[in-house]
Amino acid sequence: MNTEQYLDQYLQDNISESETLNSMRGVISEFAARAPKILVTKCIDGRVHGSKQKGYPATTIRFGRTDGNNVSTDKNNYWFWNRIDNIANNAHCNTPEMPAIFIAYMHRSDLGLGCAAHNNNEEEAYKAIINQTSAIRKIFKPERLYVLEGITNTDTMSETLVFENSIRISAEEIVKDFNLNDLSDVFYKGFLKYPLKDPATARYVNFKTPEELMQGSLPLFHSDFQTSLAMKSFLLLEISKIIYENDYPSQKLIQPDVLNALVSSLAKVKSLPRTLLAPFLYQCFWNIGYSLYQKKKLLSMPDDEKQKHLDHGEEIICYGDGFELLARNKTILVKTGRGDDVNSLQVAKKVLDKNRTKKSQDYAMIIHLNIEISGELVNWEDFNETISSRMHTMTRHIDEVFGDNAVILTTYSYRDQKRFYPIVTRKDPRIIYPVNLLDGINSVVRFSNMALKSREALYATDRL
Repeated sequence: MNTEQYLDQYLQDNISESETLNSMRGVISEFAARAPKILVTKCIDGRVHGSKQKGYPATTIRFGRTDGNNVSTDKNNYWFWNRIDNIANNAHCNTPEMPAIFIAYMHRSDLGLGCAAHNNNEEEAYKAIINQTSAIRKIFKPERLYVLEGITNTDTMSETLVFENSIRISAEEIVKDFNLNDLSDVFYKGFLKYPLKDPATARYVNFKTPEELMQGSLPLFHSDFQTSLAMKSFLLLEISKIIYENDYPSQKLIQPDVLNALVSSLAKVKSLPRTLLAPFLYQCFWNIGYSLYQKKKLLSMPDDEKQKHLDHGEEIICYGDGFELLARNKTILVKTGRGDDVNSLQVAKKVLDKNRTKKSQDYAMIIHLNIEISGELVNWEDFNETISSRMHTMTRHIDEVFGDNAVILTTYSYRDQKRFYPIVTRKDPRIIYPVNLLDGINSVVRFSNMALKSREALYATDRL
């Protein structure tokens, strides 16, 4: 597979996933209406990519990513503080009774490699996230922005949430304490046997019972995108009902021992607003099931495949925002926000160089630069300020780290779509992808929102 073929397949996969996301927009909106606004910071490591293990659909969670989750918390680091103000203000205006959440994550591994940016030193990795949370707590009160730390085990994607006074809720410990082995073990047994009572969710999962959705080495519950999205919205609703009705003994959804353990742990967190009890119970419950799914999947892998899963296997570098639909361990994810993008790209290059020595590849080293936006591009000034100028500024960092020794894919996306639209905003021999949605409309005189929308629609339709 040469470079252009690789990019074609990469973008084709993105269109397919974004189509499912679009078809499920109503379900995601229902989830978002019940969930807090949440910002997560993580390492650029592709093994800790995404929101699947948290149970949050793409578009409902915001991310910051830097090497080792090292961030300058100086007030001059605009990208870092702007993300936090964005999420806090979003919650203040749209979920006034429910504060926003900020979680800074480190990652570790028992079977594979830890955080390369910290030379596998877990203490140093934890210091990096404490640096963020302690700085944020000095500015935001918990009733406006609830702040905590998290630890991801990249072997199984199990999480540990660290609340005030070092109160921890660990998916790994709950799995061990209750001898859980399968995804179905965390559910009330009676819930598994019968079709879902909610008509819309039942339709999205093809009227299968929960037990049928959880069968096999790759259960549809997690492996099928549409099914997973539907179950996330359904479970958040049902868990919210359990909390607000405050009748835990009568619930018929969660295995009682697991529920009691989670509720008891959350009750110890005295500063936790009651409106966040259901979201955190849901997140912990989802992650326990997801980690059991990943653990079983890992055990079924041949040794060589298992090693690839545990080790770095990233194929390209993604720089910017909007990459949530990509598969785990597919890309090294670099976002603006550390205060030193060049250093983050240097670490990413070091990891990718090592990965590329492990196997021969016909495609070049690829850097995907994507600008994600949330609003309409009405005129050329909008496009220039929001996309082109930012793209040129970020490209200088790529120039410094990679020079001419890379291919660059330049795209933009909308936050509610996660679909990459290829564009060329400057002459650059490293940008080789033949599709350019700006061709012929890249000036004040020629640009029109209608022309751009038409090209976006044609681009996606031609590849479906």
